Amino acid sequence: MKGELIWTTTSDRTRLHGFFVEAHQRGDDAVDAAILLHGLAGNFYSSGLLNHLARVLVGRGISVLLANSRGHDILNLSTQMGRSVTLGAANEDVAECRFDLAGWVQVLTAAGHERILLVGHSLGAIKAMYSQAFLPDPRVAGIAALSATRLNYDLFMSTAASQKFAEIFRQASEWTKAGRGADLMRVEFPFPTWMTAESYVSKYGPENRFDWTSWVGRISPPVLLTFGERELAEHPAFRGLEPVAREIAQAQSNIQFEVIPNADHFYIGCLEPLSATLEKWLVTFG
Repeated sequence: MKGELIWTTTSDRTRLHGFFVEAHQRGDDAVDAAILLHGLAGNFYSSGLLNHLARVLVGRGISVLLANSRGHDILNLSTQMGRSVTLGAANEDVAECRFDLAGWVQVLTAAGHERILLVGHSLGAIKAMYSQAFLPDPRVAGIAALSATRLNYDLFMSTAASQKFAEIFRQASEWTKAGRGADLMRVEFPFPTWMTAESYVSKYGPENRFDWTSWVGRISPPVLLTFGERELAEHPAFRGLEPVAREIAQAQSNIQFEVIPNADHFYIGCLEPLSATLEKWLVTFG
């Protein structure tokens, strides 16, 4: 795809970068532009999944913005309030995603796009939904949340990996209380990565701040929830999620729930059925 590198500055003056592709001809869908947001430690250029969906959307006449959040990569160097800062997945506060998405929406509307679709994968799916639950924007016309993990302390404590999770959380809590909250830890659950102690406590603690099932009812625009059949069956971050998601979709008319057969968390080998599901959903609302 041919496009241009662009940037935005959020309301808290954090600088972010992305890649914008303008559709040559406006399509018939109810949205005219989409923001595609990466998952944990990802970025705007490395996701084959989001790159595939970007091409599909542009083909439908929807302009796309592959966007970084401040949590891109494990660590990244950016500017905030005019000063150099180290950001990234290792030390992010997920709640700040609402500022990131608001900044990107502003960029698209300044370019003349009025109805915007948010497409997020994994943690990016949680961020897309969180932004519209806690900082709603009438210019956002829909959300496609792909494989939104359920970050729930009690559920993690009930999995086969509960001992591992409990030990990591205990260490993170002790470090945070001892003034070492900014120190990096190597963690193996729920996903192997590096994370600061205070970020781990914030993201996975018993307050369940980012368990989307508890606040998805605050979202007004249409929401498509997709999951891979294999990830629902195999990964502890999705344990017991399918019946909960189905119940939510049955209770809320703006939410549609779909399982992609044989798909894992990254929809490897299943990109076509995923994009077909997204395209079918796009024609259902106006």
